[in-house]
Amino acid sequence: MRPPISIPADPDASAARPRNIIEPVKDLREIPPLRNDVRLRLRERFSALKAELERLRFETDRRWEELLARLSENPEEILPEELLRAPAEPRPVRGGTVSLSAARRLDGAHDQVEVLSRFLEECRRHASRAALLVERNGGMRVWKRAGFDGAADDRRDAAVPEDDALARVREGFPQALPTGNSISAALGAGDAVAAVLLPFPVRESVSGAVYADTVAEARRAFDPEAIALLTWLAGLAVDRLAARKLVPSPALRPFEGESPTAADQPPSFASAPPPGSPAAPLPREEPASGAEGRGRVGGPLAPSRDDDRRNEARRFARLLASEIKLYNEGAVREGRERGNLYFRLREDIERGRRLYEERVPADVRSNGDYYYEELVEVLAEGRPETLGMR
Repeated sequence: MRPPISIPADPDASAARPRNIIEPVKDLREIPPLRNDVRLRLRERFSALKAELERLRFETDRRWEELLARLSENPEEILPEELLRAPAEPRPVRGGTVSLSAARRLDGAHDQVEVLSRFLEECRRHASRAALLVERNGGMRVWKRAGFDGAADDRRDAAVPEDDALARVREGFPQALPTGNSISAALGAGDAVAAVLLPFPVRESVSGAVYADTVAEARRAFDPEAIALLTWLAGLAVDRLAARKLVPSPALRPFEGESPTAADQPPSFASAPPPGSPAAPLPREEPASGAEGRGRVGGPLAPSRDDDRRNEARRFARLLASEIKLYNEGAVREGRERGNLYFRLREDIERGRRLYEERVPADVRSNGDYYYEELVEVLAEGRPETLGMR
């Protein structure tokens, strides 16, 4: 057995030792046993603590059971109202939406240049870039653009390459252009990720084409349907300009008492032609009367005389083909089913050919066989193999 720990007698050493430090017990056997009264009090305290813990556990279980019951039976009493509200379905984005203010701006223009300039500005609301192409020097060329950067200015008068897409647009069919197409490249828009080319119709003929595209970093949505509707409205506005000179008619004005919105204000370049281009005159009516007299339109969209002659040849060819269909409906129906229209209608078709060649000059016929094209379109419904001529 070790000797008991001795306390130093030196008063200085005793003063240097902290008074709150208790010497560790070297042997548990040195702890004196608890007295019975102390042991009894500890048991009572631990028993009371255990009872309190049991009560708290029971109370906690009861509260959790109540909460789960309320969540399953009456969740609105627990959860916030915004969590119980059904999520709103996203509103579908509809294409082809054009505001009334856009139509008013087009209809309120004073001349053709202003109509077309405002038209391009409205196209910019639905595309990254837009350009109006017109027939010049035997090909489609840019008349005015919107949204192109300065680096593309050198291509302002560049001719659009003649391809199948442009040919279809001249016939009146809008075209969706693939990525990396030659038309975008010719316009300095090779970075376009989506592009369209639409015919610009005025009255009964295609007077130009509209190019529109979007780029990858564009913030505005690309809406070809809206651009198509704007193109149609702009064609009507150009046509109304000429009619108003003869018979004045009210414009599509806003309601009186309304304050004009920003969309009703003219664009920054509405009244000025592009740099280096002369201002276009007002559309003029030709002295001739009737439908052919109203077929002429002036300004940037004015067709050349050769275009008029080709259009007349095509209209005459369509008339001949329509007459053959009208007087031979049964034979046309059977010929389509069996693919031998020419065999069944040879006499009528050849008679129409002779009339076409007598009426249409040779230099116009050299540009294309419009009679054959209309036979395919009218009689064969666009399927040349059904006609059986070639």
